[in-house]
Amino acid sequence: MATTQTERLTVSDKSNFWRRIPGAGVVALLGLTLAGCASDAELDTLKPESGTADEIYGLVLPVFIVAGLVLVLICGAVLWLALKNRVPTYEGDDEFPEQVSHNNTLEITWTIVPAVIMVIIAVLTIVTHISINKDEAAAIEIEVDGEARMWDPTIVVVGQQWWWEYRYYLDEFDLDASMLEDPRDLPPADIVTSGQFAIPTGVEVDLVVTSRDVIHSHWIPRLNGKRDAVPGRFSPWKIEADDPGVYFGQCTEFCGLSHSRMRMQAIAMDEADFQQWIDMQMSPATFGEELQPYVASYRAGEPATVSEDASGVLRGLDTFVAQCASCHLVDGLNDLDYDGAEVVSGSAPNLTHFANNTTFAGAIFDLYNDDGTFNRDDLAAWIRNPNDVKANFANDLADGELPRGMPNRNLTERQISDVIDFLETLGPRPSDERIAATEVE
Repeated sequence: MATTQTERLTVSDKSNFWRRIPGAGVVALLGLTLAGCASDAELDTLKPESGTADEIYGLVLPVFIVAGLVLVLICGAVLWLALKNRVPTYEGDDEFPEQVSHNNTLEITWTIVPAVIMVIIAVLTIVTHISINKDEAAAIEIEVDGEARMWDPTIVVVGQQWWWEYRYYLDEFDLDASMLEDPRDLPPADIVTSGQFAIPTGVEVDLVVTSRDVIHSHWIPRLNGKRDAVPGRFSPWKIEADDPGVYFGQCTEFCGLSHSRMRMQAIAMDEADFQQWIDMQMSPATFGEELQPYVASYRAGEPATVSEDASGVLRGLDTFVAQCASCHLVDGLNDLDYDGAEVVSGSAPNLTHFANNTTFAGAIFDLYNDDGTFNRDDLAAWIRNPNDVKANFANDLADGELPRGMPNRNLTERQISDVIDFLETLGPRPSDERIAATEVE
């Protein structure tokens, strides 16, 4: 009877096979370890930059160490036992060699030790959980329209496919639950940003996290853990940063086509810079002398006619009003009759100070190039057909179906260039330092 290739393996061949396993395992383990190493990783839980993140790190690190030791001990024991008890040849009449089982001492040990470890981890987890959920935010003094007032640092965070909105309420009253009942009908905010938000350093800021469409999850690992954004629910969370800087984040709950491209940045500022940022954000959009007559006529309900030989900025304003203003708000332009965006979430990014941002399209593209110039190429590609650069569900819809994401408005190349000219005028250009610090990789 013919023998198979497996049956023809000699004892020596089998021994060589077992000898190769440890080497291959070391190579695989080394490869996995190196794959997780990055000195400049944007999303790094193991580099805490706040008191809350320090507490989480203080829990995670010993748990990882214990888990690693357990992994090494178990894998090492299994390999040692396999090598020690292997049977190179067996010529007995029974189907299996003699079986060894039951060791009461071992079985009791590997039941009690893991149980003790799990109890210790559970206690430490509960203590850390209680500690990081304490509300220690204290009111700080800011200036609004030249008047000093106390602000209880609170930001309403709203997720929608596929970007984050941040809403600041700077009045002296507390933002209570009665004001937050419907994520689609939130009270008017003093400041609204998208993709990026500013916080003062050394101050605990309360976050109220919600969603307008599906479940998302807000996570800026160097400052705190994750908090789900659930439609119709307002979940308390908090954030703080020890030092000025830019802290990157990512949605961590699968939320549709562009889940992996739904990012955010927290920009921590010292007291003076944060106050300057508030002053800038509180002001409406500033329009050049050439645009002011058109803006005045539009706000009066009688938009002026723009000729083809007008400047690109003026033509861009006219195109924006005709094609973009039904979704995007610019305070000082279309705020008088703005009633939300014509998308599933009912909201689109506020563009009042668009040029003062450093990212766009859900914080996945840089708004400025490395040399500090406006990133017209990526912005043009985004306006030309958003679905080509960030998957969405916004085109070729059934009658009455609202888009998820930004639709293709079928603008001409000239219209796209004109709109970019106009967008570049919305807000002061950020500093070179902030442009470099917020660069998206």
